[in-house]
Amino acid sequence: MASAFTAAYAEACHACHVGPEGTDLPNLDNLNTSQGPIDSTHFMPYALQIFVGQYNNNSMKPAPMNHTSSLWNTPTDTPEREAAATYLQQARQSALTGEEWPSEAADHADHTVAVIGAGTMGCGIAMSALAAGCVTRLIDVNAQALQRGVDRIRASLDSAVQRGKLTPEARDERLGRLQPSTDWHCLSDADAVIEAVFENMAIKQQVMAQLHAHCPAHTLFVSNTSTLDIDAMATASGRPAQVLGMHFLTPAHITPLVEVVKGQATSAASLSRARALAVQLGKLPVLTGNAWGFIGNRMFEGYLREVDALQLQGVAAARIDQVLEQFGFALGPCRTLDMAGTDLVSQVLSERAKLFEQAPAYRRITRRLAELGRFGHKSGRGHYLYEGKQWRTDPDLVRVCAEEAARLGIAQQADVSDADIVQRCVQPLIDEGKRLLAEGLASRASDIDLVWVLGYGFPPDRGGPMFMATNSVCATSFNP
Repeated sequence: MASAFTAAYAEACHACHVGPEGTDLPNLDNLNTSQGPIDSTHFMPYALQIFVGQYNNNSMKPAPMNHTSSLWNTPTDTPEREAAATYLQQARQSALTGEEWPSEAADHADHTVAVIGAGTMGCGIAMSALAAGCVTRLIDVNAQALQRGVDRIRASLDSAVQRGKLTPEARDERLGRLQPSTDWHCLSDADAVIEAVFENMAIKQQVMAQLHAHCPAHTLFVSNTSTLDIDAMATASGRPAQVLGMHFLTPAHITPLVEVVKGQATSAASLSRARALAVQLGKLPVLTGNAWGFIGNRMFEGYLREVDALQLQGVAAARIDQVLEQFGFALGPCRTLDMAGTDLVSQVLSERAKLFEQAPAYRRITRRLAELGRFGHKSGRGHYLYEGKQWRTDPDLVRVCAEEAARLGIAQQADVSDADIVQRCVQPLIDEGKRLLAEGLASRASDIDLVWVLGYGFPPDRGGPMFMATNSVCATSFNP
C-alpha cells in the first residue's frame, strides 16, 4: 500500500513538472504553467491534491453536474485551453521581469541560508535550500522538535534515493550541508534567514529581535507568514529595510511559486536579493503588497467563506467538493480543509478577527469542527471520516451543520444548482482580485492568476480567476 501511495504522489508531481521529496528543483525556464501546478489553502499543494484523488479514487468521484449548463459549469474547449496556456506562459515571464522589481541586480549572493523553525514548513524550506546547494542551518530552540525535523528531512531524502530520484552520494552531500542547532549564535555568518515559526505576531517579533542580535549587518530577514503584517515584524527587527515576506506554500520544496511581500521600509536592494533567492530556490517570485493574506490567502478567504455558508444552509460538504472538482479544482475545499487541519485554520481566523469584524455565522462550520476536535486527517474526523489513507462521508456532519444553522437562525435551502455553487465560491475570487488590483497590492491581473493556478489549484484550463472574468459576464459583480 505504501509503495502505491508513493508512486501515485510521484506521478502527480511529475505531471505538474515538479519533483517530489528530495528531487532536483524545477527549471523555471522549462516550467510550463499550463500543466497546472500547485497548492490549495495555505497548506495544500496542487500536486498533492491530484495524488490524493488518485490514491483515494475508490471512495468518491465527482458526479456529473446537474441542472442546465451555464457559464459557471460549461467545460472548456480546445481553443480556450490553448488560449489559457499561452496566457499563463506569458504571465510567468511578466511576473519574473516586470517593472515592479528593482532594475539593479542583487548586491549580495546568499550562499548560507538559515531556517528558523523545524516544523513541516521549515523542513520544506530547508530542503529547497539544500537542493539549491546552500549551506543550510535549521534552527529550533526545542531540541526534540529539531531532531524530528532533521529526521523528517533525512527520511525524505532517503525516500528519494529509494525511488531512484536521488543518488546516495547526492543525499549524503545534501545532509552534509545541513547544520541543525538550538543556538542563535550559529547565525553569525548567515546571508539570509527565513523564519517559519508559529503564525503569531508576538512570536515572530521575538524572532526578529533575536535575528537582529545575532546576524551580521548584511543578512536578509525573511518571514514565511501567510497572513501577518510584515511592517509590524519589521519594527522589531532593528533593520526594517532588510525585512520582507516570502510566503511559501506547503510542501515548500515542491511548490514552484512564492509570494514576495514588500514592506513599507523594504529596500530595493532587499527586493532584488529576494527575487534572486526565490529563483535560486527554484520558485517563481510574484511581488505583492503588504496586506492581510497578501494575494492568495486574502482571495481564498472569500472562497472558504461561501463554502461554510453553503453548509449552514444545508448543502452537503461532499456535494460542494464534487461540484468544485468537476469545475476543475483538483481537490474540493472541504477535503482541503481537512488536510490542512481545521484547528490551524481556526487559529488563522482568530488572528483575522483582531483586524476585521466577523459576524457570529462567519466561517462557523470550520470553527465548530475545530471546537469539536474534528481537525480532519490528523484526528480521523473533520468534514469526513478517515481511516489511514481512506476516507468516507460522515452522516453526523449534517447534524452539526443543522444545529449551528438553527442556533444562528439560518434557513435551510439545500436545493441549489451546481452552477450556483460554483458561482458562489468562484465569484469572490474574482471580486477580491479586482480589489487587490484597485488597491495596488497586485501588479497585474496575470500575477493573481499565476498565484491561483500555481499556488491554489485553480483549473489551469480556465486560465485563472481574472482570465476567466475577462471572458465572461462574471466580471460585472465587482463592487469596490
